[in-house]
Amino acid sequence: MNTRLFWFPALVAGLATFAGCGGEKAQEHKTLPAVQARILVMQEETVPTLLEVPGTVQPRDRVSLSSQINGFVQSITVQPGDTVAAGQLLATLDAREAESQRSGAEAGIREAEEGLAEARKAEQMSVSHRDAARANARLASETCGRFEKLFEARSVSPQELDEVRARRDAAAAELAARETAVGAAQRRIGQLEARLAQAAAQLRRADVLVGWTSIKAPSAGRVVERATDPGSAIFPGSPLLVLESVSAPQVIADIPSAQAGTLRQGLPVRILTESGAPTEGRVTEIVPVSSAGSHTVRFKADLPASSHARSGSFARVFIPAGERQTLLLPASAVRSTGQLTAVFVADGGSKARSRLVKTAPFDADRIEVLSGLASGERVVLNPDSQIADGVPLEIRS
Repeated sequence: MNTRLFWFPALVAGLATFAGCGGEKAQEHKTLPAVQARILVMQEETVPTLLEVPGTVQPRDRVSLSSQINGFVQSITVQPGDTVAAGQLLATLDAREAESQRSGAEAGIREAEEGLAEARKAEQMSVSHRDAARANARLASETCGRFEKLFEARSVSPQELDEVRARRDAAAAELAARETAVGAAQRRIGQLEARLAQAAAQLRRADVLVGWTSIKAPSAGRVVERATDPGSAIFPGSPLLVLESVSAPQVIADIPSAQAGTLRQGLPVRILTESGAPTEGRVTEIVPVSSAGSHTVRFKADLPASSHARSGSFARVFIPAGERQTLLLPASAVRSTGQLTAVFVADGGSKARSRLVKTAPFDADRIEVLSGLASGERVVLNPDSQIADGVPLEIRS
């Protein structure tokens, strides 16, 4: 009995001490200085209902460069990942056969031109001889006509008339021979002109072959694949390099046929890629038929020219399909710790209260609150390290 009485005062003293300590802590907590903060009163906003479909980032242009001739690769001046300008030399191929064909074509042109010049001179000479023979034949014919009149008047003998007629016939035969010679000279010119045109065509073909030995970039882009190395044997169709455009990438996606009616040319859509925050895109092409296997309709949407989305990466396209009510919050109001996402809410006593929330990206600056907050609650904007759970807040307008 005495023992119990002895411990009771001690127990009371201990509880009094503990209560005193707790009171001091509570008093200390109550006297924490208020932290200035700006708040946002949550209000539901009307936003589009978005239909999400998967897609793939692709370049607007993809060019596969291949060999057009037989030979060997002499050099390749670029590597995968290099950015090239339009017309830049990318590779050179063995040009000996093409150069040989060009030399042969040039020699054929020189030979045809020389032959054509001689043929034209021969034609001029033949035309001169024909014109002389034509004048001689005309004179002989006129002379024969006069002698025939004289013969009718019995002024010349039959022998003289026969001699004149013989000279007329000889002149006519000479004219016919000269006409034949002129025709032959003209046909010769035509043959040589055809040969010259053929040699010129061979030269153009050889120039094309020589041009094929220098592989140049058809447009500005980025090298994404190199399929051969210097010294490799090549044939027509052998792949060399693959280029992709770097400006204005696009997303190719498939939408279920039943929902394809929501698409139209120029429709603004939101696109979320692996490279960052959602960006605005625009539908540029819609395939007019549905796939029989997947029952989907394929479409393309342009990304902004400033997009850094990697070609071939996964993307999600959000297509407007009506409207809905939701809560939107600036991304700067959210504090993330590991897998947890929280905001600070100002309670009725203007104290900060940490609140776990579930969010989803909405645009470059805002997030959508899926759960954890209600309309009318006050959320602290841009919380700094001074704001913690239970800290008094001095609300600024």
